[in-house]
Amino acid sequence: MNRVIAVDWSGAKTGAKHKIWLAEVRDGCLTRLESGRDRGELVKHLVEDASTDGDVVVGLDFAFSFPQWFAENRGAQSIEELWSLVVEQGEEWLGNCQPPFWGKPGCTKPKECDLYRLTEQRASKEPGLNPKSVFQIGGGGAVGTGSIRGMPYLGQLREAGFSVWPFEVAQTRLVLEIYPRLLTGPVNRSDYDERAKHLAEHCPEVDCEFACKAASSEDAFDAAVSAVVMSRHVEDIGALNASQDPTELIEGSIWWPPYCPFCDVSSDSVIAESRHALAIPDQYPVNPGHTLVIPRAHSRSLFTHSSEAQADIWHLVAKVRDHLQTSCNPDGFNIGINDGSAGGQTVNHAHIHVIPRFDGDVADPRGGIRWILPDRAAYWDQ
Repeated sequence: MNRVIAVDWSGAKTGAKHKIWLAEVRDGCLTRLESGRDRGELVKHLVEDASTDGDVVVGLDFAFSFPQWFAENRGAQSIEELWSLVVEQGEEWLGNCQPPFWGKPGCTKPKECDLYRLTEQRASKEPGLNPKSVFQIGGGGAVGTGSIRGMPYLGQLREAGFSVWPFEVAQTRLVLEIYPRLLTGPVNRSDYDERAKHLAEHCPEVDCEFACKAASSEDAFDAAVSAVVMSRHVEDIGALNASQDPTELIEGSIWWPPYCPFCDVSSDSVIAESRHALAIPDQYPVNPGHTLVIPRAHSRSLFTHSSEAQADIWHLVAKVRDHLQTSCNPDGFNIGINDGSAGGQTVNHAHIHVIPRFDGDVADPRGGIRWILPDRAAYWDQ
C-alpha cells in the first residue's frame, strides 16, 4: 500500500473540527497533518481522496462495534444490521444513557454485564494499557460517544469502495480500527515536552516541518504517531485476511502490530540511527562488536523496502562499519543478511549483520560466508 492515513476521531457534538486530526505517511515520511473537518466532512474527504489514489489504508480511532451479546439482544445478526441499528437508535442511546450505557451524571457503571469486546480484553493484557468500554459515553476517557457517532460512517465508506477489516479484506482502500495507546506506547500524552521528546526519539518520519504541530495537542500527536507506526507495518496490513471467527465478525477487532523484538528496541540500546534504520549490538555476538542494522519499518525482507530506504539502510551499515573499524580495530568483516527461513532467518524482521573479524578467530577463514553450506565451502580443495 502506497499511503497510510490515521485519524484521531471525536464524538463531540460541537467543536469536532478542532479535535479531529488526519495524518498521512507516504514513502516513510509524514506528509500531512491537519484538522478542520467535522465527521461528515472528514469521511467525504477520505472518499474523494481515495478516488484519485485508492492504494491506501485508513486507521480510525473509534470502536467499530459492540460486544456480541449486545448485538444479539437487539436482534442484529450481522455487522451490517448492527450498524443500521446504530444509525436508527444511536442518538437515543446517547441521550437516554440507559444501562448498559454509563458515564453521564447519575448513570453509574453497570456491574451485571460484560462491558468489553474480546479485542479490548486482549488489548488490556498489553503492558500499561487499560482499554475503554464502548458503553462509556461520559466522563474522562469516554470512547462510546465517538464510536456511536462513527459507526454509521463505516457503511458509507464501504459503499464508496472501502473494505472494513476484519469483516472483509481488500488489496486497496482498507479501513482498520486503531487504538492509539497501542501504537504510541507508554508516553505521557498530556505533557507537551513528553510528546515532543517521543516524536524526536521514536519518529524520524516526522521532520521539523511537522514536529511542532504533532506535539501541539494529544489529538495531533495520536494521529501522527499512529500513522507512523501503521506505515512501518504495511506489509503485515496488506496480508490481513477477513476473520473466520463468528465473534469477531460481529464485534470487530482492533489492529495493532504483532510483537516483534526488532520493533520494540529500547532507545538505550541504539548506537547509531538514520531516517529508515537503527543499529544495536547483537544480543548474542559471535565476535566483539557484532552489530545489527535494523530497518524501522517491519518487513521480513530488506528487498521489499523502497530503493530510497535501502540506500539509507546501507549508508548506516557503512557508518557502523567505519565506527567498528576504529573502535574494534578488526582485520576484516562479514556483512550479510539471512533472507528467508531457508536462508537461516529466525526473526521475521529484516536485519543486516555487521561482524568484525580478527586474525585467528577461526583456524581458516577462507570462504567466509560460503561456510553456510560446509560441504561445498572449500572449493579450493576440489
